[in-house]
Amino acid sequence: MYNSHPMSRLLLGLGLLSVSVMSPSMIVALLLLFVLAVLLRVLDGHVLTSLRLLRLLRWFLIPILLLHALFTPGQLLMPELLIPISREGVVQGVILSLHLGAVFFAAMLMFRLLKQAEWLHYILLWPYLGQRLTVYVWMMNGMRMSITALLHDFRAQFRWRKDWPRAPLLLMSAFKQVLADASEHACMLWLRWPALMPVEANQASPTLQYCVVSLLLGSMGCATLLYVCL
Repeated sequence: MYNSHPMSRLLLGLGLLSVSVMSPSMIVALLLLFVLAVLLRVLDGHVLTSLRLLRLLRWFLIPILLLHALFTPGQLLMPELLIPISREGVVQGVILSLHLGAVFFAAMLMFRLLKQAEWLHYILLWPYLGQRLTVYVWMMNGMRMSITALLHDFRAQFRWRKDWPRAPLLLMSAFKQVLADASEHACMLWLRWPALMPVEANQASPTLQYCVVSLLLGSMGCATLLYVCL
C-alpha cells in the first residue's frame, strides 16, 4: 500500500475516518471495525497492533458501557437485583462503544497510512501554518531522542528512590532539562539552517502499478467522502 501516491492514501484515510464519525449505524460500525483491523494487519504485518489498540480502548469503553447501563432510564434487565441495569442503556452503550471504537481505529489507521516524512511534508505545505511549524519540524528528531533518554532517566530515578514527595522536584528538574535541551537544539539549528533546507531531487517516473494503485485508493477515498457528504 505504501507503493502508491501519499495523497491517495490520505484521501482513503479521510474517507474512512469521515464514515466512522458520521455514520450512526451499528452494522456500519461493526463492518468498519473489521475493515480497519484488516488494513492495520496489512500495514503492520502482524495482529499485535490491533490487540494493543483493543487493550487500550477497553479503558475508555468499559466506563461508557457501565454509565449508560446504570444511569439510562428504561426497562430493567434484572429487576430482582438492586443494580438498575436498563435494556435501553445497554443498547445505547454498545452502539456508542462501537462508534467510538471505529473512530479510534480509523484515526490510528490514518496516522499509519502516511509515513513520518510524508506527514511532515504535507504539514509544511500549509500556507500559514507551515511557515510557523518549520522550525519545530526540523527540531523534532533531535528533541525526540533527547526527551526519550530523559524520560528513561526520570523513570529509573523514580523507581530507585520510590519517594512520592520528591516526584514534583524530579518533574521540575525534567522540565528544566527539556528547556535546556530545546535551547541547545535551537542554537544548533540556527547555525546549520542553510544546510538543512530541502533540495529538489530527481524522481523516477511512476510505474503502471504505482498509478493504478494510487488511482484505486484515491477513488475509494473520494467515494467515501462523497457518500458522507451526500
